[in-house]
Formats: sequence, structure tokens, C-alpha cells
Amino acid sequence: MTAIFGRMATYSGKEITWDEAINSNLSVMPKHFAFDAEPPTKPRPDGWYDHAVPGKTVVI
Repeated sequence: MTAIFGRMATYSGKEITWDEAINSNLSVMPKHFAFDAEPPTKPRPDGWYDHAVPGKTVVI
């Protein structure tokens, strides 16, 4: 949970309380588990993936 808590704080760029982390509805799990499932993130046309930016949350 500490690693998840740190990830949430780092990606959001905000100070997060333990209660906010515990009660969060943020999910990093795929919606569909299958070998042919579409990945949640895809590379840009140049072949590179976007990187985490503090304060910018992408909802998948």
C-alpha cells in the first residue's frame, strides 16, 4: 500500500492523505483480461510512450 500511496502522490503532484489513498476509486487494472485485449496505453506515432507528468491524470 505504501508503494501505491507514493505512486498516487507522485503522479498527482499533490500531498495525499492516507484516508484519500484508502478510499480512492483509482484502478490500474485492465478492464478486460485476455491475450487479445487492447492495451490501456499505446505508443505515439513516433513509437515512444507518454511518461508520467505530476498533476496530470489520464483516466483510462
